[in-house]
Amino acid sequence: MQPLMGRIVGLLLVLDEAEATFDEIVDYLNVSKSAVSNALNILQLQNHIAYKTKHGERKRYFYITMDRWEEALEKELCDISEISTFMKDVLKVRGDVKPEFNHHIQNLCSFMEFLKNKIPSLFNEFKKSKA
Repeated sequence: MQPLMGRIVGLLLVLDEAEATFDEIVDYLNVSKSAVSNALNILQLQNHIAYKTKHGERKRYFYITMDRWEEALEKELCDISEISTFMKDVLKVRGDVKPEFNHHIQNLCSFMEFLKNKIPSLFNEFKKSKA
């Protein structure tokens, strides 16, 4: 996540209202409208934030989509799986020039596979504990 996107998420987390208009974000963070606009667009595309309007107002109120955290985490898990596949391909291309470096890559791949296999059971365990 880019620094400004992180700052916007952080701001929305700490505001009492848990939401802010575009202009409020610009004012609070003291950054350009263009930078905020770009960051908000990316955050919306990634489903990290959404916006709503209030009756009789044209302003958009941005907020964090906390109700979608499981979905977002599952997407991140898919991304980890893709990175693992990519790193395995890298290992095939690299050869044996630096075995220690290759070993670190292999460990990373192993951990990502381990994580990919454990996360679903952790989700299930969490859901059972909430029931």
